[in-house]
Amino acid sequence: MTDPDSPSADGDAISVPLSALEHYAYCDRQAALIHVERAWADSVDTLRGDISHRVVDLPGLRRRAGVAVVRSLPVWSTRHALHGVCDVVEFRGTTALPVEYKVGHDHDTDAAQLQVAAQALCLQEAGFTVPHASIYSVAERRRHRIELTDDLYHKVVAAAEALRDILTSHIVPRARNDTRCRRCSLRDDCMPELTGKQPTAPTNLFTPRPLSRWND
Repeated sequence: MTDPDSPSADGDAISVPLSALEHYAYCDRQAALIHVERAWADSVDTLRGDISHRVVDLPGLRRRAGVAVVRSLPVWSTRHALHGVCDVVEFRGTTALPVEYKVGHDHDTDAAQLQVAAQALCLQEAGFTVPHASIYSVAERRRHRIELTDDLYHKVVAAAEALRDILTSHIVPRARNDTRCRRCSLRDDCMPELTGKQPTAPTNLFTPRPLSRWND
């Protein structure tokens, strides 16, 4: 591997955090608030995620039956200007299997799959063969196999480019004000009723606003 801070193949492109890909896939405004405005707030979901990650956040290595299991492994891609940390990577010789831990049942969403696919790109650039990836659902206590298709890789690259534009321009997209806002820990920072593409709140900021009005 090369130094993640070195210039990418595309020049001096800003390196995008792997975690930001998941934020972007969920909501581009959420990604901008976190990675441009540095906004953050905990919720029940984020706290559950922190607790579920404790087992993999401590770096370590153990071997079993010819498999080297590495926790909290830093990875990066100079070619795609990506960097981050894999929860778990299982190595069998020159073959690597990234395993991303998720607290809920969202393994079928683009948000979870983009993150683990980006990890695979980083591992491939390091010289490993990555036939597939896995997402471990803490709620279900089981792994879900993720097929690493060309379409999924294209989505990773496209999301990284879109995120890079946001990080470079420092422009925070407008809120979507839909069902995703209900579970977002940044709802108070985002104020989707006021900043959405179709605001539902009254223009007078001193007039009480009704709660839970969403454009579903």
